[in-house]
Amino acid sequence: LSGEFERVSLGTKKPIITVQYTYGMKGVLGSDYEYHKAIFGWRHKIPMGILGNMRYGFELGKIWGSLPYPLLEIHAGNETWTYNNYAYNMMNIVEFVSDEYVSAWAEHHFDGLFLNKIPLLRKLKWREVATVKAIYGRLDNKHLSQMALPYFSSTLQDKPYVELSTGIENIFQVFRVEALWRLSYWDNTYPGIDVFKFGIRG
Repeated sequence: LSGEFERVSLGTKKPIITVQYTYGMKGVLGSDYEYHKAIFGWRHKIPMGILGNMRYGFELGKIWGSLPYPLLEIHAGNETWTYNNYAYNMMNIVEFVSDEYVSAWAEHHFDGLFLNKIPLLRKLKWREVATVKAIYGRLDNKHLSQMALPYFSSTLQDKPYVELSTGIENIFQVFRVEALWRLSYWDNTYPGIDVFKFGIRG
């Protein structure tokens, strides 16, 4: 199903492969920049019997051209209390910018493997879930001549950004609550902006 911003699969046993290409044309409707952007993505769900099921995926992206940072890849952070499947939930908004990157994630749904051993929780049908997300990217200095990065933004060239989470889903058959840990870039603090190593999202 295609919406305004993303596509949602109705379910398949096969891997879902996506390829996106964008061409920015200089001089069209007042445009100042020419660039190319390509993204390759892979998503898959693997049934694992009594161990539940695992969903995983990765994405490769690259941008060609010399651009101001709003036209580069601004990795999706999340500063709300709401869990976002498509964002890095312990990353601040506009914290990292890249012109080429690779990201990977895995989410394991245990389907009650542990909680079903506790009679009350088995009756409630609560389910365990664990997630890991990582991303590594680079940024060419040529973009900085077009527009400087905000003082609270940086690149991912030193090391990957990684976060882990574990939680409970199917609470009242609707809600999911997760505890999250940020494993890298703890010192990425700026005036008025904090980095949190631990958080709760729902």
